[in-house]
Amino acid sequence: MKTSMVAALLTAAAALVTVAFLARSWRALALVVPILLYLGIGAMLAPQPLRIEATRTISRDRAAVGQPVDVRLRLTNRGPRVASLEVLDDLPEPLEVTKGASHGFLTLAPRASVDLAYTVVPRIKGEYAIGPVVLRAADPLGLRYEESRLEVEDRLVAVPRMEDLRRVRIVPRRVRSPMGSVRSRQVGPGLEFFSIRDYVPGDETRHVNWKASARLDRLFTNEYEAERSGDAVIILDARSESEVGPLPRSTVELGVTAAVSMAAKILDARNRCGLIVQRALLDWVYPGYGRRQLYRIVDALLRVRPGGEWSLEHVAWVFARFFPPDAQLIIVSPLLDRKAVDVIAGLRSHGLDVLVVSPSPIEVERAMYGDDPLAALAYRVLLMERDALIQSLRGYADVVDWNPERPLAVALQGVRPYPRRR
Repeated sequence: MKTSMVAALLTAAAALVTVAFLARSWRALALVVPILLYLGIGAMLAPQPLRIEATRTISRDRAAVGQPVDVRLRLTNRGPRVASLEVLDDLPEPLEVTKGASHGFLTLAPRASVDLAYTVVPRIKGEYAIGPVVLRAADPLGLRYEESRLEVEDRLVAVPRMEDLRRVRIVPRRVRSPMGSVRSRQVGPGLEFFSIRDYVPGDETRHVNWKASARLDRLFTNEYEAERSGDAVIILDARSESEVGPLPRSTVELGVTAAVSMAAKILDARNRCGLIVQRALLDWVYPGYGRRQLYRIVDALLRVRPGGEWSLEHVAWVFARFFPPDAQLIIVSPLLDRKAVDVIAGLRSHGLDVLVVSPSPIEVERAMYGDDPLAALAYRVLLMERDALIQSLRGYADVVDWNPERPLAVALQGVRPYPRRR
């Protein structure tokens, strides 16, 4: 293919020829010769059609947000020598190149192979396509080029980042009959000591409290606290009005991080966990157990983008009709909806246990404006309003005011829910 320079040179040559004939000057006509010579040499050096194969390998096809992924692109030349080859491995915007480059210039000899290696880091959750590969070879004079587009694509799934909550105790307040790791304050099979009682024929010998028996001269048996499982449902507020801040650190993205982190913690303790997402579509994942359930929740959170206007009242209606009635509700929201207090009060009046985890939109905005004195004044006013809202909510639910500048585990340290018997 010809570049715009060819058209410019031909136009200049035609203009010189016209001027030469009108002026009847052979000197003006002689000026056309260098242009024609330049075009002739460029035609002789025109690149041949590209016959290049490309293969790509990535170190992992599933990574967490912020986790580096190594990419290696191998180009093999099946045609003649390519003196000047421009290579572009097309990447979506959320994938940031931190090492190497996905764009470069190189020379390829016949039957030679060259590797283009770089490292990308996903900044936003989602499923991304790496590719296609765009190749362009140009002649040394910049008059002609050959371009090829290789449809070589690889998929990279960037899952939400998880906070380390191993030292945080998040358990459903109400337990069910299936075995789990939640202390139920009931006598039964377990590891935690509960009390002692008189020995009854048939008790296992390993449960006999020999020290108390020797001291009181009769047999006693240890009783243990039964460990059960419970249900929890996480409600994520991903509406348009709930998004504050730039996308990688917006309140919605922070809410996704909190939701997936708490879901992993709840499921790891052998409880059931479900999910409801307020966005353009009202999505939900019914409570389930284990690692497979965590994958379902992660896949649902991958598609979360701010949008929609579903109110918390609609979510409460869905929960009441499709989810276990005794499940603990964990609402993840920046609390920008003033009606949230009334809805949560209504949920509490129906006997539901509610935990609210709120990524602070005020702290997100404060980080955006830095040391602006006017922003500092507005921050103090908004902080007083938010404190008043949270204090009113604490009459109906446990509320965690999460400053995103600190780890989520620090904010959750004050939550110590203890299970109640069903």
